Amino acid sequence: MKNILIVDSDPIMVNTLEGLLNSQGGFIAAQSVKNGKLALEAIAKDKIHLVIAGPSMSETDSFGLVAQLSQHHPDIRIIVMTAGASPMFRAKMKKMHSAVHFEQSMDVGLLTKRIFTELSIDYGGQVRGIGLSSFLQMMELERRSCNLQISAKGKLGYLFISHGDLVDAKVGLLSGKRAALEILTWQNVSIDIDYFAREFEKAITTPLMGLLLESGRIADEKISQRPDQRRHDRFECLVAVDYDINDWTYQCYLRDLSLGGAYIETTQTIEIGKKIILSLSSPELAEGCAINAVVVRRDKKGIGVTFKKISLRQKQVIETLTAGAHPFITEVDQDVVNYG
Repeated sequence: MKNILIVDSDPIMVNTLEGLLNSQGGFIAAQSVKNGKLALEAIAKDKIHLVIAGPSMSETDSFGLVAQLSQHHPDIRIIVMTAGASPMFRAKMKKMHSAVHFEQSMDVGLLTKRIFTELSIDYGGQVRGIGLSSFLQMMELERRSCNLQISAKGKLGYLFISHGDLVDAKVGLLSGKRAALEILTWQNVSIDIDYFAREFEKAITTPLMGLLLESGRIADEKISQRPDQRRHDRFECLVAVDYDINDWTYQCYLRDLSLGGAYIETTQTIEIGKKIILSLSSPELAEGCAINAVVVRRDKKGIGVTFKKISLRQKQVIETLTAGAHPFITEVDQDVVNYG
Protein backbone atom coordinates (compact mmCIF):
# COMPACT_ATOMS: atom_id res chain seq x y z
CA MET A 1 0.00 0.00 0.00
CA LYS A 2 1.38 3.38 -1.06
CA ASN A 3 0.36 6.37 1.05
CA ILE A 4 -0.33 9.72 -0.63
CA LEU A 5 -0.60 13.00 1.27
CA ILE A 6 -2.67 15.81 -0.29
CA VAL A 7 -1.80 19.33 0.89
CA ASP A 8 -4.58 21.79 0.09
CA SER A 9 -6.98 24.04 2.01
CA ASP A 10 -9.83 23.81 -0.51
CA PRO A 11 -12.24 21.11 0.77
CA ILE A 12 -13.77 20.61 -2.68
CA MET A 13 -10.37 19.99 -4.26
CA VAL A 14 -9.36 17.72 -1.39
CA ASN A 15 -12.54 15.63 -1.62
CA THR A 16 -12.16 15.40 -5.41
CA LEU A 17 -8.55 14.22 -5.23
CA GLU A 18 -9.16 11.82 -2.34
CA GLY A 19 -12.15 10.29 -4.09
CA LEU A 20 -10.21 9.99 -7.35
CA LEU A 21 -7.16 8.34 -5.77
CA ASN A 22 -9.00 6.05 -3.38
CA SER A 23 -11.10 4.77 -6.29
CA GLN A 24 -8.02 3.79 -8.31
CA GLY A 25 -7.69 0.31 -6.90
CA GLY A 26 -6.37 -0.76 -3.53
CA PHE A 27 -2.68 -0.06 -4.00
CA ILE A 28 -2.87 3.56 -2.86
CA ALA A 29 -4.45 5.35 0.10
CA ALA A 30 -4.92 9.11 0.22
CA GLN A 31 -5.10 11.43 3.22
CA SER A 32 -5.02 15.22 3.45
CA VAL A 33 -3.84 18.21 5.47
CA LYS A 34 -4.46 21.92 5.01
CA ASN A 35 -0.94 23.37 4.85
CA GLY A 36 2.77 22.62 4.62
CA LYS A 37 3.36 22.73 8.39
CA LEU A 38 0.75 20.03 8.99
CA ALA A 39 2.20 18.07 6.06
CA LEU A 40 5.62 17.90 7.70
CA GLU A 41 4.01 16.78 10.96
CA ALA A 42 2.09 14.03 9.14
CA ILE A 43 5.24 12.85 7.36
CA ALA A 44 7.03 12.62 10.71
CA LYS A 45 4.30 10.29 12.01
CA ASP A 46 3.40 8.12 9.02
CA LYS A 47 5.17 6.56 6.06
CA ILE A 48 4.32 8.81 3.11
CA HIS A 49 5.40 7.79 -0.39
CA LEU A 50 4.19 10.78 -2.39
CA VAL A 51 2.93 14.31 -1.64
CA ILE A 52 0.54 16.33 -3.80
CA ALA A 53 0.61 20.11 -3.31
CA GLY A 54 -2.82 21.27 -4.42
CA PRO A 55 -3.50 24.26 -6.70
CA SER A 56 -4.91 26.44 -3.90
CA MET A 57 -1.47 26.66 -2.27
CA SER A 58 0.49 29.81 -3.07
CA GLU A 59 3.67 29.51 -5.13
CA THR A 60 5.69 30.52 -2.07
CA ASP A 61 4.11 27.86 0.14
CA SER A 62 4.41 25.17 -2.54
CA PHE A 63 8.07 25.88 -3.17
CA GLY A 64 8.76 26.06 0.56
CA LEU A 65 7.26 22.60 1.03
CA VAL A 66 9.26 21.24 -1.90
CA ALA A 67 12.48 22.69 -0.43
CA GLN A 68 11.76 21.19 3.01
CA LEU A 69 11.05 17.76 1.57
CA SER A 70 14.09 17.86 -0.71
CA GLN A 71 16.31 18.61 2.27
CA HIS A 72 14.83 16.37 4.96
CA HIS A 73 12.92 13.69 3.01
CA PRO A 74 14.64 13.29 -0.38
CA ASP A 75 13.01 9.88 -0.90
CA ILE A 76 9.52 11.39 -1.04
CA ARG A 77 8.36 12.55 -4.47
CA ILE A 78 6.11 15.61 -4.63
CA ILE A 79 3.70 16.65 -7.36
CA VAL A 80 2.95 20.39 -7.41
CA MET A 81 -0.34 21.28 -9.08
CA THR A 82 -0.76 24.81 -10.38
CA ALA A 83 -2.96 26.79 -12.74
CA GLY A 84 -1.15 29.60 -14.52
CA ALA A 85 2.19 29.45 -12.71
CA SER A 86 4.62 32.36 -13.07
CA PRO A 87 7.75 31.95 -15.25
CA MET A 88 9.96 32.34 -12.15
CA PHE A 89 8.13 29.53 -10.35
CA ARG A 90 8.47 27.27 -13.40
CA ALA A 91 12.19 27.94 -13.58
CA LYS A 92 12.67 27.23 -9.86
CA MET A 93 10.68 23.99 -10.04
CA LYS A 94 12.84 22.67 -12.90
CA LYS A 95 15.82 22.74 -10.54
CA MET A 96 14.07 20.59 -7.90
CA HIS A 97 14.77 17.00 -8.89
CA SER A 98 12.41 15.45 -6.32
CA ALA A 99 9.42 17.44 -7.56
CA VAL A 100 7.10 17.29 -10.57
CA HIS A 101 5.38 20.47 -11.70
CA PHE A 102 1.92 19.51 -12.96
CA GLU A 103 0.35 22.43 -14.79
CA GLN A 104 -2.52 20.47 -16.37
CA SER A 105 -4.51 20.45 -13.13
CA MET A 106 -7.76 19.45 -14.80
CA ASP A 107 -6.32 16.52 -16.78
CA VAL A 108 -7.38 13.87 -14.28
CA GLY A 109 -6.38 10.93 -16.46
CA LEU A 110 -2.84 12.21 -16.95
CA LEU A 111 -2.54 13.02 -13.23
CA THR A 112 -3.45 9.50 -12.13
CA LYS A 113 -1.06 7.95 -14.67
CA ARG A 114 1.76 10.17 -13.41
CA ILE A 115 1.00 9.26 -9.79
CA PHE A 116 1.15 5.52 -10.53
CA THR A 117 4.36 6.02 -12.49
CA GLU A 118 5.99 7.93 -9.63
CA LEU A 119 5.00 5.13 -7.24
CA SER A 120 6.32 2.41 -9.60
CA ILE A 121 2.87 0.87 -9.96
CA ASP A 122 1.89 -0.55 -13.35
CA TYR A 123 -1.81 -0.55 -12.55
CA GLY A 124 -3.70 -3.06 -14.65
CA GLY A 125 -7.13 -2.10 -13.39
CA GLN A 126 -9.67 -3.82 -11.19
CA VAL A 127 -11.46 -7.04 -12.08
CA ARG A 128 -14.89 -7.98 -10.74
CA GLY A 129 -17.36 -10.64 -11.63
CA ILE A 130 -14.82 -13.37 -12.39
CA GLY A 131 -13.84 -16.13 -10.00
CA LEU A 132 -10.40 -15.87 -8.45
CA SER A 133 -9.55 -19.43 -9.49
CA SER A 134 -10.38 -18.69 -13.14
CA PHE A 135 -8.32 -15.51 -13.07
CA LEU A 136 -5.28 -17.29 -11.60
CA GLN A 137 -5.52 -20.03 -14.20
CA MET A 138 -5.55 -17.35 -16.90
CA MET A 139 -2.40 -15.76 -15.40
CA GLU A 140 -0.79 -19.21 -15.30
CA LEU A 141 -1.67 -19.89 -18.92
CA GLU A 142 -0.24 -16.55 -20.07
CA ARG A 143 2.81 -16.87 -17.79
CA ARG A 144 2.24 -13.37 -16.40
CA SER A 145 4.01 -11.81 -13.43
CA CYS A 146 2.00 -9.51 -11.21
CA ASN A 147 1.03 -8.48 -7.70
CA LEU A 148 -2.66 -8.97 -6.92
CA GLN A 149 -4.59 -7.30 -4.15
CA ILE A 150 -7.70 -9.30 -3.31
CA SER A 151 -10.54 -7.72 -1.35
CA ALA A 152 -13.86 -9.17 -0.24
CA LYS A 153 -16.14 -7.49 2.28
CA GLY A 154 -13.54 -5.90 4.52
CA LYS A 155 -10.98 -8.67 4.02
CA LEU A 156 -7.74 -7.84 2.27
CA GLY A 157 -4.99 -10.12 0.99
CA TYR A 158 -2.18 -10.27 -1.54
CA LEU A 159 -1.13 -12.89 -4.07
CA PHE A 160 2.26 -12.71 -5.78
CA ILE A 161 2.64 -14.35 -9.19
CA SER A 162 5.91 -14.91 -11.02
CA HIS A 163 5.77 -16.16 -14.63
CA GLY A 164 2.35 -17.69 -13.99
CA ASP A 165 3.28 -19.43 -10.71
CA LEU A 166 1.67 -18.43 -7.42
CA VAL A 167 4.85 -18.01 -5.36
CA ASP A 168 3.68 -16.21 -2.20
CA ALA A 169 0.65 -14.77 -0.44
CA LYS A 170 -0.08 -12.56 2.53
CA VAL A 171 -3.21 -11.89 4.56
CA GLY A 172 -3.07 -10.51 8.07
CA LEU A 173 -0.38 -12.41 9.97
CA LEU A 174 -0.48 -15.34 7.55
CA SER A 175 1.89 -15.81 4.63
CA GLY A 176 2.81 -18.46 2.10
CA LYS A 177 0.52 -21.41 1.47
CA ARG A 178 -1.71 -20.81 4.52
CA ALA A 179 -2.44 -17.27 3.35
CA ALA A 180 -3.10 -18.45 -0.22
CA LEU A 181 -5.61 -21.08 0.92
CA GLU A 182 -7.41 -18.50 3.06
CA ILE A 183 -7.71 -16.04 0.17
CA LEU A 184 -8.79 -18.72 -2.31
CA THR A 185 -11.86 -19.51 -0.18
CA TRP A 186 -13.20 -15.96 -0.49
CA GLN A 187 -16.25 -15.36 -2.65
CA ASN A 188 -17.23 -12.35 -4.80
CA VAL A 189 -13.78 -10.81 -4.74
CA SER A 190 -12.37 -7.66 -6.30
CA ILE A 191 -8.95 -8.11 -7.91
CA ASP A 192 -6.59 -5.14 -8.29
CA ILE A 193 -3.62 -5.80 -10.58
CA ASP A 194 -0.10 -4.39 -10.47
CA TYR A 195 1.98 -5.59 -13.44
CA PHE A 196 5.18 -3.86 -12.33
CA ALA A 197 8.01 -6.40 -12.67
CA ARG A 198 9.41 -7.53 -9.32
CA GLU A 199 11.42 -10.45 -8.06
CA PHE A 200 9.52 -12.72 -5.66
CA GLU A 201 10.94 -15.33 -3.33
CA LYS A 202 9.20 -18.67 -3.85
CA ALA A 203 7.39 -19.39 -0.59
CA ILE A 204 4.72 -21.65 -2.18
CA THR A 205 5.78 -24.85 -3.94
CA THR A 206 2.35 -26.49 -4.37
CA PRO A 207 1.07 -26.22 -7.97
CA LEU A 208 -1.90 -23.94 -8.56
CA MET A 209 -4.31 -26.80 -9.31
CA GLY A 210 -3.40 -28.44 -6.01
CA LEU A 211 -4.08 -25.19 -4.15
CA LEU A 212 -7.44 -24.76 -5.88
CA LEU A 213 -8.54 -28.29 -5.00
CA GLU A 214 -7.48 -27.90 -1.36
CA SER A 215 -9.12 -24.48 -1.01
CA GLY A 216 -12.32 -25.87 -2.55
CA ARG A 217 -12.42 -28.58 0.09
CA ILE A 218 -11.91 -25.98 2.85
CA ALA A 219 -14.68 -23.79 1.43
CA ASP A 220 -17.09 -26.76 1.32
CA GLU A 221 -16.32 -27.52 4.97
CA LYS A 222 -17.03 -23.90 5.96
CA ILE A 223 -20.38 -23.94 4.16
CA SER A 224 -21.41 -27.24 5.77
CA GLN A 225 -20.57 -25.84 9.23
CA ARG A 226 -22.39 -22.54 8.71
CA PRO A 227 -25.43 -22.08 11.00
CA ASP A 228 -28.62 -21.14 9.22
CA GLN A 229 -28.97 -17.72 10.83
CA ARG A 230 -29.72 -15.52 7.86
CA ARG A 231 -33.28 -14.26 7.91
CA HIS A 232 -33.34 -13.28 4.23
CA ASP A 233 -31.45 -14.35 1.13
CA ARG A 234 -28.79 -11.82 0.20
CA PHE A 235 -28.26 -11.14 -3.53
CA GLU A 236 -25.29 -9.79 -5.43
CA CYS A 237 -26.17 -6.65 -7.36
CA LEU A 238 -24.87 -3.38 -8.73
CA VAL A 239 -27.45 -0.69 -8.05
CA ALA A 240 -26.82 3.05 -8.06
CA VAL A 241 -28.39 4.69 -5.01
CA ASP A 242 -28.34 7.85 -2.93
CA TYR A 243 -28.29 8.06 0.83
CA ASP A 244 -28.94 11.01 3.11
CA ILE A 245 -27.06 11.66 6.33
CA ASN A 246 -26.80 14.87 8.34
CA ASP A 247 -28.69 16.83 5.64
CA TRP A 248 -26.18 15.77 2.97
CA THR A 249 -26.87 13.49 0.02
CA TYR A 250 -24.17 11.09 -1.20
CA GLN A 251 -24.11 9.03 -4.38
CA CYS A 252 -22.91 5.43 -4.19
CA TYR A 253 -23.94 1.94 -5.22
CA LEU A 254 -25.00 -1.32 -3.62
CA ARG A 255 -22.97 -4.51 -3.95
CA ASP A 256 -25.58 -6.75 -2.32
CA LEU A 257 -29.14 -6.38 -1.17
CA SER A 258 -31.77 -8.29 0.80
CA LEU A 259 -35.08 -7.58 2.49
CA GLY A 260 -33.13 -7.13 5.71
CA GLY A 261 -30.24 -4.92 4.68
CA ALA A 262 -27.54 -4.06 2.16
CA TYR A 263 -23.85 -3.49 1.63
CA ILE A 264 -23.00 -0.03 0.28
CA GLU A 265 -19.71 0.84 -1.35
CA THR A 266 -18.83 4.38 -0.30
CA THR A 267 -15.75 6.43 0.48
CA GLN A 268 -17.50 8.37 3.23
CA THR A 269 -16.54 7.63 6.83
CA ILE A 270 -19.71 6.73 8.71
CA GLU A 271 -19.79 5.54 12.30
CA ILE A 272 -21.40 2.26 13.30
CA GLY A 273 -24.84 2.94 14.74
CA LYS A 274 -25.42 5.97 12.49
CA LYS A 275 -28.90 6.28 10.94
CA ILE A 276 -29.14 6.95 7.20
CA ILE A 277 -31.95 7.20 4.65
CA LEU A 278 -31.39 5.05 1.57
CA SER A 279 -33.17 5.98 -1.67
CA LEU A 280 -33.95 3.06 -3.97
CA SER A 281 -35.67 3.22 -7.35
CA SER A 282 -37.03 0.45 -9.53
CA PRO A 283 -37.13 0.97 -13.32
CA GLU A 284 -39.55 -1.94 -13.57
CA LEU A 285 -42.06 -0.36 -11.18
CA ALA A 286 -41.26 3.18 -12.37
CA GLU A 287 -41.16 4.31 -8.77
CA GLY A 288 -38.81 4.52 -5.82
CA CYS A 289 -38.81 4.50 -2.06
CA ALA A 290 -36.84 5.74 0.91
CA ILE A 291 -35.75 3.22 3.54
CA ASN A 292 -34.51 4.02 7.03
CA ALA A 293 -31.35 2.07 7.81
CA VAL A 294 -28.72 1.77 10.52
CA VAL A 295 -25.00 1.18 9.93
CA VAL A 296 -24.00 -2.10 11.61
CA ARG A 297 -20.68 -2.81 9.88
CA ARG A 298 -17.91 -0.78 8.32
CA ASP A 299 -14.78 -1.66 6.39
CA LYS A 300 -12.38 -0.02 3.96
CA LYS A 301 -14.70 -0.38 0.96
CA GLY A 302 -18.02 0.62 2.48
CA ILE A 303 -20.70 -0.07 5.07
CA GLY A 304 -23.23 -2.77 5.91
CA VAL A 305 -26.66 -1.50 6.94
CA THR A 306 -29.72 -3.15 8.36
CA PHE A 307 -33.20 -1.95 7.43
CA LYS A 308 -35.85 -1.05 9.91
CA LYS A 309 -39.28 -2.58 9.37
CA ILE A 310 -40.06 -2.23 5.67
CA SER A 311 -43.43 -1.62 4.08
CA LEU A 312 -45.05 -3.66 1.31
CA ARG A 313 -44.08 -1.01 -1.26
CA GLN A 314 -40.46 -1.02 -0.11
CA LYS A 315 -40.45 -4.81 -0.27
CA GLN A 316 -41.71 -4.74 -3.86
CA VAL A 317 -38.95 -2.34 -4.92
CA ILE A 318 -36.26 -4.54 -3.32
CA GLU A 319 -37.66 -7.71 -4.89
CA THR A 320 -37.63 -6.20 -8.38
CA LEU A 321 -34.01 -5.09 -7.93
CA THR A 322 -32.92 -8.57 -6.83
CA ALA A 323 -34.97 -10.52 -9.35
CA GLY A 324 -32.67 -12.87 -11.26
CA ALA A 325 -29.63 -12.01 -9.13
CA HIS A 326 -27.39 -14.69 -7.64
CA PRO A 327 -27.56 -15.33 -3.89
CA PHE A 328 -24.32 -15.11 -1.93
CA ILE A 329 -22.64 -18.19 -0.53
CA THR A 330 -20.40 -17.02 2.30
CA GLU A 331 -18.58 -18.41 5.27
CA VAL A 332 -19.72 -17.69 8.83
CA ASP A 333 -19.49 -13.95 9.19
CA GLN A 334 -20.70 -11.39 11.67
CA ASP A 335 -22.88 -9.75 9.02
CA VAL A 336 -24.95 -12.96 8.94
CA VAL A 337 -26.34 -11.88 12.27
CA ASN A 338 -26.10 -8.14 11.75
CA TYR A 339 -27.83 -7.56 8.45
CA GLY A 340 -29.65 -9.38 5.70
